[in-house]
Amino acid sequence: MVSPNLKANFRIFSLLSVLTAVFLGGGLLIGGRSGMIIALVLAGVMNLGSYWFSHKIVLKMYGADEVKESENPELHSMVEDLAEQAEIPKPDVYRTSMQAPNAFATGRNPEKGVVCVTDGLMNTLDQDEVRGVIAHELGHIKNRDTLVNSAVATIAGAIGMIAEMAFWGAMFGGREEEGEMFSALALMILIPIIATIIRTAVSRSMEFRADSEAVKISQDKQGLSSALQKISNASKGKTRRHNSRVQEAGANLFIENPFSGKKITKYFSTHPPLQERIDNIEKTEIQ
Repeated sequence: MVSPNLKANFRIFSLLSVLTAVFLGGGLLIGGRSGMIIALVLAGVMNLGSYWFSHKIVLKMYGADEVKESENPELHSMVEDLAEQAEIPKPDVYRTSMQAPNAFATGRNPEKGVVCVTDGLMNTLDQDEVRGVIAHELGHIKNRDTLVNSAVATIAGAIGMIAEMAFWGAMFGGREEEGEMFSALALMILIPIIATIIRTAVSRSMEFRADSEAVKISQDKQGLSSALQKISNASKGKTRRHNSRVQEAGANLFIENPFSGKKITKYFSTHPPLQERIDNIEKTEIQ
């Protein structure tokens, strides 16, 4: 019998392969074989960049500051205890002044892991709920989801750039055929949609797995379920307020999608629906 983790890993690998193929296909459509080779080189460079520097970029993006143990010994003790349960090194602890209750993990591997919590999270959730959220983020680090998230976000962003280049190239490149301009326009619209669908599938798969891992790490279902409910309730109707700080490209990093309040984006949400996540948590066995 194939384990659920092996199935999830295979699915993520397959979706990442398709996402990379879409990126290379965009290069082929724009510049032929040369364009595809350039796209391949760019994909390699961007993935290397995201591997080495993604955690620094993400922390800078959200204005995160490191939390010293002397500043919040209780939080550090909680992270250390849960990291021990997860059998990974204790990650660095950061905070950001965002008032929306949320958290994310970053870092290219468990040895370079970082957990970041928002001020809103610490002010809104009780201790058991914070513990559930931290366990979820440690699940991402243990499963090396943080590296996959960085690669997906990087390639998805590049695909959008290629589609836009195709459109403007058709507009001002001196092409005589009107059909080519419409083809480029279709490319500009369809490729980012395909990339978003794939990115959504990758992220949702990892969220379910991290939720299950959190239950095993924390030995508690109620804390995480209650935390997700509170975070979801707090995010409704407040997304506009945070859009200047929270870029959509980074939505898959957080425990709850900061854009979930928008009616259109819920269909392309990087996170599964709340009830599905709670059902998945309830089905997870505490070992």
